[in-house]
Amino acid sequence: MRMTKNREQVYKEIINSSVPLTAYEVSERLKDMSLTTVYRALEYLHQSGYLKRFSLDNYTYYYSSSVHRHFFRCVKCGRLFPIDECHMDEYENYLSGHFKFKIQEHFVLFSGLCEECYKKEV
Repeated sequence: MRMTKNREQVYKEIINSSVPLTAYEVSERLKDMSLTTVYRALEYLHQSGYLKRFSLDNYTYYYSSSVHRHFFRCVKCGRLFPIDECHMDEYENYLSGHFKFKIQEHFVLFSGLCEECYKKEV
């Protein structure tokens, strides 16, 4: 298979986003493309290694496989926020040594209240 125009458009939407996107969110951004086409493109891009994905609360989120990021999700408003710094090296070394794991990658998702939602609760 090859990188079609539709796949390329979907890929660009994902890599230009600072947070993971669902198929529906991509579809909303690409108004001229059907949701079915978006799903097919996302599946191809994931299977081909261009994108990574994770599921949360019955939604599947997609993000670029070329960038290492962590995320924070607000449990009240549901928004995702990027965390660009990674301080997991020491913990990975501990896990590798203690449990004899060969860690190839990690994914971290923090959850809690974003600043706006926290202010509303106080």
